[in-house]
Amino acid sequence: MKDKLQSDLSELANPTYSRVREKLREDILSGYFISGERLKIAELVERYKVSQMPIREALQQLQGEGLLIIEPNKGAHVRKVDRQFLESIYEIRQLIEVYLTVKCIDNLKEKDLKLLNQIQKSYEAAASKEDYTTCLQLNRRFHSTIYELANNSEGLQILEKHWQLINTLRLTYGFGSKRTTEVIEEHRAILEALESRNPAAAEAAAAIHCVNAKADLLAQMSDKFK
Repeated sequence: MKDKLQSDLSELANPTYSRVREKLREDILSGYFISGERLKIAELVERYKVSQMPIREALQQLQGEGLLIIEPNKGAHVRKVDRQFLESIYEIRQLIEVYLTVKCIDNLKEKDLKLLNQIQKSYEAAASKEDYTTCLQLNRRFHSTIYELANNSEGLQILEKHWQLINTLRLTYGFGSKRTTEVIEEHRAILEALESRNPAAAEAAAAIHCVNAKADLLAQMSDKFK
């Protein structure tokens, strides 16, 4: 599972910096680079076998995700990925995800509901086969389809920034034994709320989904936080 998921998350496509970014993110979250460690350009060039330019671009991208801190004349160093860091990310995500889920009702059409149900059906089929790589991909597609209907590019951009971070953590630490089943139930609740055009129900369903996702990931990472 981990090897296949790693391959899917680290898409070997252009530009080069995206490949470096994925690998560097993975190395940070897996603990290869420890909290507070300074990242030296020359050493990264040697490790990833690329020129300085994609390294610098990847560092800037990961600074945007909050994994690195870049200071003038000091370079980049690794930020501590602790419980508070992840709770902060999920708190922000919950506010935005709930808002976009409710907002999408204004623009929701039958064709959109049909697509969401198709995605959910595919998710459930993948879950029954324990194909967690596909589950991650379909979960992202399910939510992105909803959020794009809200027509709020700024909110969507913030969420997109964290997707790979969260997926890489899932690659490293996995899921709870019941999480996939919970996701199916939570997605169904969101769909039911959208189909009935019920903002209050959509808000509640989206909030529960975010809270449970955070709780499960933190539980999987509990040993890291000791």
